Amino acid sequence: MLEIFLVMLCGLTSRVVTKDADNKGRFSSPVLNVTERQIILEKNQMLQLNCRGRWELEWVYPTGVSKSHPSAHVEETRCGKRKNLYCSSLILSPALAQHTGSYRCRYSHKQHKHTSVYIFITDSRQPFVKVQKEIPDVVYMKEGQDLVFPCRVTNPETKVSLIKFPDRKIGTDQRNIIWNNRKGFVIRSPTYFYIGLFSCETIINGTKYTNKFLTYRPVNKIQKVYLNSTGLEQALQGERLALNCTVIAEFNSRVNINWSYPGKANSTVSIIRRITQSRTNVVFYSILTVHKLHKADKGMYTCHVTSGPAKREVNTSVIVYDKPFIKLKHRDGPLVQVNAGQKSFRLSPKLRAFPEPEVIWWKDGKVAAEQCSRYHVEGNSLVIRDVAEEDAGDYTILTRIQQFGLHQNLTLSLVVNVKPQIAEKAVAVRDTATMPRSSRQVFRCTVHGIPPPQIQWLWHRCPTKGLCEELVSSSWTAVREGAAVTSTYNPVLSVTHVQEALQGKNKTIGILTVGKALISGVYRCVASNSVGTDELDIRFYVTDVQGGFSVSGESEEGPREGRDYHLSCVANKHLYSNMSWHRVTGSSAGMVEGPPLVGELTEGEYSLTLRLTLTNLTAQDSGTYRCSATHLVTMQDSHQDILMTVAVLEAPVLLQNLSDCSVNISNSVTLQCPASGVPRPLVTWYKDRRKLKQVSGIMLEPEDGTLHIDRIAVEDEGLYTCQATNERGSVESSAYVSVENSESFSLEIPTLACTCVVATLFWLLLTLLIRKLRQPNSANGKTEYLPIILHQGEGPLDEHCDRLQYDAEKWEFPQERLQLEKPLGRGAFGKVMQASAFGIGNSTGCTTVAVKMLKEGATPSEHKALMTELKILNHIGHHLNVVNLLGACTRPGGPLMVIVEYCKYGNLSSYLRSKRDVFMLNRVNGEEERGQQDECKSCVESQSSQKVSSEIEGERREENEEDNGSVSCSNTPLHLEDLISYSFQVARGMEFLASRKCIHRDLAARNILLSDNNVVKICDFGLARDLYKDPDYVRKGDARLPLKWMSPESIFDKVFTTQSDVWSYGVLLWEIFSLGASPYPGLNIDEEFCHRLKQGTRMRAPEYSTPEIYNTMLVCWERNPSDRPAFTELVGTLGDLLQARVQQDGKDYIPLNTFLSGESGAEYLDYRDTQQGNPSYINTRIDTVSTFEEDLNREVPEDSQSDSGMVLPSEEFIQLKWTDKFKTKNITRFFLKSQHQERMLASSALRCVSGVPCGCGENDDTAVPCGAPPPDYNTALLYPSL
Repeated sequence: MLEIFLVMLCGLTSRVVTKDADNKGRFSSPVLNVTERQIILEKNQMLQLNCRGRWELEWVYPTGVSKSHPSAHVEETRCGKRKNLYCSSLILSPALAQHTGSYRCRYSHKQHKHTSVYIFITDSRQPFVKVQKEIPDVVYMKEGQDLVFPCRVTNPETKVSLIKFPDRKIGTDQRNIIWNNRKGFVIRSPTYFYIGLFSCETIINGTKYTNKFLTYRPVNKIQKVYLNSTGLEQALQGERLALNCTVIAEFNSRVNINWSYPGKANSTVSIIRRITQSRTNVVFYSILTVHKLHKADKGMYTCHVTSGPAKREVNTSVIVYDKPFIKLKHRDGPLVQVNAGQKSFRLSPKLRAFPEPEVIWWKDGKVAAEQCSRYHVEGNSLVIRDVAEEDAGDYTILTRIQQFGLHQNLTLSLVVNVKPQIAEKAVAVRDTATMPRSSRQVFRCTVHGIPPPQIQWLWHRCPTKGLCEELVSSSWTAVREGAAVTSTYNPVLSVTHVQEALQGKNKTIGILTVGKALISGVYRCVASNSVGTDELDIRFYVTDVQGGFSVSGESEEGPREGRDYHLSCVANKHLYSNMSWHRVTGSSAGMVEGPPLVGELTEGEYSLTLRLTLTNLTAQDSGTYRCSATHLVTMQDSHQDILMTVAVLEAPVLLQNLSDCSVNISNSVTLQCPASGVPRPLVTWYKDRRKLKQVSGIMLEPEDGTLHIDRIAVEDEGLYTCQATNERGSVESSAYVSVENSESFSLEIPTLACTCVVATLFWLLLTLLIRKLRQPNSANGKTEYLPIILHQGEGPLDEHCDRLQYDAEKWEFPQERLQLEKPLGRGAFGKVMQASAFGIGNSTGCTTVAVKMLKEGATPSEHKALMTELKILNHIGHHLNVVNLLGACTRPGGPLMVIVEYCKYGNLSSYLRSKRDVFMLNRVNGEEERGQQDECKSCVESQSSQKVSSEIEGERREENEEDNGSVSCSNTPLHLEDLISYSFQVARGMEFLASRKCIHRDLAARNILLSDNNVVKICDFGLARDLYKDPDYVRKGDARLPLKWMSPESIFDKVFTTQSDVWSYGVLLWEIFSLGASPYPGLNIDEEFCHRLKQGTRMRAPEYSTPEIYNTMLVCWERNPSDRPAFTELVGTLGDLLQARVQQDGKDYIPLNTFLSGESGAEYLDYRDTQQGNPSYINTRIDTVSTFEEDLNREVPEDSQSDSGMVLPSEEFIQLKWTDKFKTKNITRFFLKSQHQERMLASSALRCVSGVPCGCGENDDTAVPCGAPPPDYNTALLYPSL
């Protein structure tokens, strides 16, 4: 029973639970008493809706129906059997058309739980729920949403049309344009077409009803928001602050602008709003103004901008200061570092100031922006673009607030770190130089860098053969001083490092001295600092053959018919390969015949040797043999030629037969048996058919076939026979020598002596004749290219030049240290180039030099000519007034270059012509001279303060400082003592050349160069002058000669001596004292001219000479060469004239002893004569001199240059004439030792030159020279300061 009861109880419980669950599921949402989705009522009927639910209920009315409407009320009750439900009744009475809509019943606390029904309340007089007003309703077309025209109807059956103003009807397609009687017209994805005036129309009982709508497209895009001050806004207390918030939005945008700021309680804040429009956008302004700032107004000011859902804001900070101030300090200390080459660098100290100060940057005491275009001031910072080394220095920032009188300065030191740069790399080319075996070599590595770099030397040995290329970095070894000599390293004597100031920069020079060149390899100079590293490789090719490539013959006897001969070609095995022998044929040096000749190639320690063996020589084997090898650096073929002449065998021939002779006892006798033949015969002596041997008293000389018997005795009497023998045969001659007592043969001694003298003279004449026949024609000699030649002496010129030696150890200069620049001269087969030489002589810097070299395609004869000139310059030695040899490049495989001094002011002829307008005869003194100095102050200011000692040192100073020396100024006046100084210096130079047995042959103003400090130097650029274009060289036969400067014996007899150079010196004096005019103006240089010159006709005095100078010219032009003075006499004469000229101006002449260092020691030059006492002058007479009558009216070619030598046009010549007041009276003799006052009279009577401004009166015969003071005579005179 109990079990049955439990079963029944569980069943009842489950039923109750199920019923409650059903109730809960049924009332999860409120339930209406109607089941239809819509209800249609007539106007004025009553509407009652009942709603039931589990919780409290509320009603939601349609749009336009208010809860407080009088016709609507709600009744709420609890309902259900257990009163556990909520019921609500909505009663609408009467129901009107405007009550049409959706009615919803929902839970109060769960509003998403609702139930609705749509109620239509029809009214024939009101088809639309909303009654049309005069103003159309606005509908919004929003992006991404449907456009709805809400023309809801009261009757669901009403037909409505959509009309776009004015009368366009829009049909529905139920896809994009949909009619809904509960909503109206729905437009999906509306376009701009639907912007405008639209209306919904319907006709009821013939009456048209409308609902009008205006479409509006709201825009919420804010394009830009900004304040007038985006940065920190600073102001002083009590000042006015205005912030403008500007908003740019699209057209039709609605924008709301609000401010948030610290001082909202401040009543002095005002906000002004303004709007402007354009075609595309709208600009909104909101201006916040604080009329009087306080400390409480500092803080953040924010402008908030909203446009629909879009929001933007901008802000700025405002700081209010009590008073103006400047606070300036270093950002990272006073020392700032930067690396050279950086694109830009900003110097930016910490600066806080108010108001904004004026900022100026200075560099080393000058405004920075005015010094360099790369400096720009940006705000408070100085920006340096493309940082360079010269940007280093002290930078000062000057800040100033002028309104309040505040200022403050701050200085920073900028250090520009520079990556190491090795100077030798600027002029280095690929090095192919060779080092003689066991030679001592010094390598330099000049480095500039900041901070000063550290220099390390590394070494890498070359491979067995070939170039030192593709070197592995790990295979380098450090070079150490005094390292032991092994098979891998060369002995190193020293590794030093020095600091020097070169070209205004501090440079570190690493010097590596190799004691002996034994092993080929590469020395690498590595320079490094904190910025970077630079490297220089110096290839070190050791060779045991001169120049690394040469050919030679290996037989002492030379090539001889029927014998074997060996030709050896030796080339450095690291630089050359593919060696071969060829035989050269034809006149062209480039033609070879047949395949290469077979030779034996052997490899030595340093070189490859290709040995060519020629067997059983014949005369046809004579010729030029060429050894060719490929240079591994240039990959071009190099050639070495050797001329082999096979000597044809000739039978011996006696040049002189023996003759019988008688000799007194105890006397000496010499028998000569000269013989010729190929090979040279061997002379053997026999006495009475027995071979003689050399014993005491009997001397045999087989070379020249001489037998000498000293203190002859009776047993020496007999038949003496000389036999000359070689491979071709033999020949002999005999003579009987009788020995007599002195009493018997006293009468025969004179006869024997005469016979010997005659034989000796005959032998000498024969020898001279043979030498004369073998001497080459001088017209075809190679030295014809060289105007400066050696005095020939007894032998031919070619042989004399060949005997000169070139000291390669002293003068050889590496070509890789030479950088050619612009040309200075160019001729038919030679040229002169300006160049920069690094480390030439004793200099460690870069020196400007002149380089004489051959043009492309030069012949071997021209090459030999330049080499001969190099030997002559080597032989001449060093002198102040000669263009001196500095070095040469003569290594095989490269061009032949002769390096000489560079004179930057050009030749004396052009220089004098450029000074014609500023020439002054006499100096001025006192205040007048000081006033004239201002006219050329900029040109001579740097010269006037120099001392003699500094000038002496300046002569030997490195030429890389030449730009800091004296500067030539076109306005610097030229004085008479300048001309005398030039003449004196040329005489000194020629005196030196004469002492070295040298003849110039082309002494003229065009071959005199002007160097620094008014020093003139004798030069000869003969190889660079194109004789066929130079009008000073007149054609005579097949040669072109400078006839105007040549003496009569040189013109007619081709005799060139030191005395012919004296004649040319006289013409040079005429050029100097005519200020560069061409000699013999207005004359045709023809045969008539030459004959008149030989007869004694001479040039007139030049326009600017004194009688003493003209007499010096005349004695140089004496017809008899022996009557002309030597250059030593001319030095004394010109030195005395120079001394007297200075004393005339009231100054003491101070001679300059110029010290010149050279191989021979020290050389001191004194411009005065070595003898003391009165000056020694040359005496002559000029009253009987016959002069050329120049035809000044004859027309002259416009260029004033022709082969005839006529140069100055007549109008220019006339312009340079002296005034008529230049007169001399009763002048019969000049340069008399006791007549110094008479010598000075002529020069004091000289007047101003035409074209120079002067202040001369009509009756004033004294000169009043004008113009600026002359340049200093740095090597001749010292003028005491006034």
